[in-house]
Amino acid sequence: MSNAKIAALQWNLVILLSASTLVVGQANPHEQLQKALLFEKQERFDDAIFAAKSAVESNQLSEVERGRAYIELGFALRMEGRLVEAEIASEHATRILESDASNASDYASALDNCAGLYGEMGQLERAIPIWLKALHLRENVGDHEAIAHSFVNLAGVSLGQGHVGKAKRYLRRASNEMKLAPDLTDDDLAVLYETRGWLAMDEGNTSIAIDDYRRALELCEHAHGGEHWLVGWERILRGLAYFKSGDQDRALADMSDGLAIIGHALGEKNPKYILAELAYSHTLDEAGSHAEAARLKAAAEQVQRDFSRSQCVGCTIDVSAFR
Repeated sequence: MSNAKIAALQWNLVILLSASTLVVGQANPHEQLQKALLFEKQERFDDAIFAAKSAVESNQLSEVERGRAYIELGFALRMEGRLVEAEIASEHATRILESDASNASDYASALDNCAGLYGEMGQLERAIPIWLKALHLRENVGDHEAIAHSFVNLAGVSLGQGHVGKAKRYLRRASNEMKLAPDLTDDDLAVLYETRGWLAMDEGNTSIAIDDYRRALELCEHAHGGEHWLVGWERILRGLAYFKSGDQDRALADMSDGLAIIGHALGEKNPKYILAELAYSHTLDEAGSHAEAARLKAAAEQVQRDFSRSQCVGCTIDVSAFR
């Protein structure tokens, strides 16, 4: 573990020296691709976009590398809320990698990213078959961690559609795959606990939901620190569970903190912030703080309208998508 930290520090020093002087056509495209990966892990999405674009536009990558660069570019654009550009990049990745049977894992990752984007845009009918295709590819490869991730995604979609029985079956299969995976990360486990919490909420088991969201929150804090957007996301979810359990004070405290964290990490025009703000405004209204709830809701809906016009014509950002 210490070796990994040392390597990360070395990369940070390299990037600090070079990031301000990156020029398309002058930088090594293979190094740019590696930097895009590192920037993405560090949540430096603007830098990841620049590095991935530089790698793609060099015309010096192999087809597989170009597909991977488009995966990184699509993901970073998606995290920045630039969904139209993200869709273009993600579809480039799937087209490039589709024809290479020897890189099924990369193709599955491209499909997964594309499906996640469609899901975020409210286009579940497009997302579901793509997630299923990614799952089948991963089952053929035998990548248990990735298979579990696919099952969790499908469980989330099933819950969103009200198919609780199907969601339970997907979650059981995800748990079984995770037992076979050799190196699960905190993020992998956090996603599983989050989805379990959502299922418990749907079944009215708020105490179980609160505990599952607490575990997800602790895992995210351990992996990323206290100011990461995922930490804010888990606080919003736990706040919803607290409110449903009748603990209004803890609910509003969690959701207020969560909204602030997401806004600081991603900005107040990011789709994830909009979802969090709508969820918080609804909870405030239920708690009797009608004026503050109306103010937040109006602000969120205005940003939502602006976003839909400029970024995502025909798609929806709906608070019901919140897990």
